[in-house]
Amino acid sequence: MLVLLAVFADVCAAAAPRFAIGARVGQNFYRDGSMDVDWSGHGRLGKIDYSNKNSWIFGAMGTFQVNEYVSFEVALDRITSSQADFKSGATSLKSGDFTQTPLTFTARVHYPVGIFSPYLGAGFGYYWRSYDKDNAFWNTSTAVSMDNSWGYHVDGGTDIFLTDKKDFALNVDLKYVWTKADIKATSGSTSLTGTMDLNSFVTTVGLKYFF
Repeated sequence: MLVLLAVFADVCAAAAPRFAIGARVGQNFYRDGSMDVDWSGHGRLGKIDYSNKNSWIFGAMGTFQVNEYVSFEVALDRITSSQADFKSGATSLKSGDFTQTPLTFTARVHYPVGIFSPYLGAGFGYYWRSYDKDNAFWNTSTAVSMDNSWGYHVDGGTDIFLTDKKDFALNVDLKYVWTKADIKATSGSTSLTGTMDLNSFVTTVGLKYFF
């Protein structure tokens, strides 16, 4: 009887909700694309190709582990400066640099196997952005901005527990992000606008501590 009670207590403890905090680092790989450019008062000018350089990502996350099969994550990341180039044929011209700071929410389903807890997830986030124009490309009097917007993502990865108590875990995560940003260049009463896809593939490695 005492053995059964002990086993039941262990099962209940294992199934109890837990919280975790952690930090991660990785790489953000942007996809190339093209966008329509509109000239205020004159309509569409045409398309322009662009390429954004890959960049580092650093962040902190908090996890609510409902049980061993379901978890929810909130994370705040900093995607470091990426060089934004406009392309014309084989010619590539630097237009500026931009950074992103996303606050994301993710729901995940786990399938634990031993020390591994592989998962699939999906979520959304809000992306704050800043843009630093290149004065060799833009006229010095031109103001250039990139707006903030929502984004969506899917991810897959695993927690790898490093201790018998399963309080420390190595996290490996692969994520695909869909998000867009409007870019506006204004000089006097004239403005050019376009919408840039900032879709990206993100890989990160991190450490978590479970309470």
